[in-house]
Amino acid sequence: MKHITLLPGWALAPQTMQPLRAALLERLPDTSVEILPLPAIQLSSLETDLSSLAQQIRPGVLVGWSLGGMLAVQLHRRFPEHFTRVATLASNACFVERRDWPQAMPTDTFKAFYQDFRDAPEKTLKRFALLVAQGSPQARQLAKALSWDGLDAPQRLHALAVLGMLDNRVVLARPQQPMLHCFGALDALVPIAAAEAIAALHEPSRLAVNDQAGHALPLEQPLWLAEQIAGWLEAQHA
Repeated sequence: MKHITLLPGWALAPQTMQPLRAALLERLPDTSVEILPLPAIQLSSLETDLSSLAQQIRPGVLVGWSLGGMLAVQLHRRFPEHFTRVATLASNACFVERRDWPQAMPTDTFKAFYQDFRDAPEKTLKRFALLVAQGSPQARQLAKALSWDGLDAPQRLHALAVLGMLDNRVVLARPQQPMLHCFGALDALVPIAAAEAIAALHEPSRLAVNDQAGHALPLEQPLWLAEQIAGWLEAQHA
């Protein structure tokens, strides 16, 4: 029996991945699927934090949304025999632009968001929810339905710093095994231009784009995502 672990995005509760879990269980009835919350992480202890997270996850497939996807890629690099397959959902190689990676959030935008969250975390979370939901026909309802993790504001701020720092380009260019990268064309947080840029890093990896979805792929398109993930995993074992 295969095992799939789902990792949510920054500040988001495990419940936000429940629609995808249900869809995967229906599509892959012989596979176990669990959702783990993202732990408290920070730049100064990132290696230790990732090792600790790895010990909490059963061997198998990692599916991560946004920051969860970026951490899944890092876990695959460190423990390739433990996490043999990785699928990322609305996840960039670099969340914040670099000089040679413009397909990301502008640096000034990220710095302003970081400052806003430090000054007014609850207000900024509400704005973040709208960005996550942007592109959905029911954006406001979706934003209100989002649930948050159990971390406090300083812990979320540390995780936000990690999100801004991570650079997965080298790992994505040379993964131990091909990966699956799923994107929403209407994403307000990860530019759709990142999809082709990531695909170009490693041609054997698979790219899937949903033209009707934004950043909230696991909530907006769980059935589509489950089909992409299941089809990809089945092709790996064909």
